[in-house]
Amino acid sequence: MKNKSIFLLPIALFLLISCRKNAESFQPGIAVSIPADTAAGVLVAERIIQDIVIKNNDPNDAWAEECLKGMHRNTLVDEVFEMAYSGKARVYDFDTNEMLTVKQLKNREKVEGFSRDKIGKVQFIESWYLNPDKVTFTKKVSSLVLGYETHDSQGQFRGYLPVFRMVMK
Repeated sequence: MKNKSIFLLPIALFLLISCRKNAESFQPGIAVSIPADTAAGVLVAERIIQDIVIKNNDPNDAWAEECLKGMHRNTLVDEVFEMAYSGKARVYDFDTNEMLTVKQLKNREKVEGFSRDKIGKVQFIESWYLNPDKVTFTKKVSSLVLGYETHDSQGQFRGYLPVFRMVMK
């Protein structure tokens, strides 16, 4: 038992620090509802913020390549934009929480430095359900934020900037 505690402590600290950092970027002005779903199982996490890197920028990183080998990033990005443009999903400015119009979305794609090819991160807000009877674990996404890569004048990676927050139905 002691060995498990030693192993789990660094993971717990990492998650705590990661969640604190991500929580600071969460915009409380956008209502994100997390429906109860008894068919999915027992609610074990009401609201989890999770950042997922979906593009490997280091060709020498074999582990990242392995982790992303089943990822269809272009399909994901294009479908998210299509849902936004068609009005099937509501999208909001990450900083102001204002709902974005189609014209504003098109302007986002014209911003210097932006390209759909640079979208390399997705931040999800999700709820988690565990169904012990069916031995299943279900995640329900209530919103997502696309993030695109930014670089400094020397071409060094600086981080990600949000494109918009999409609220799922």
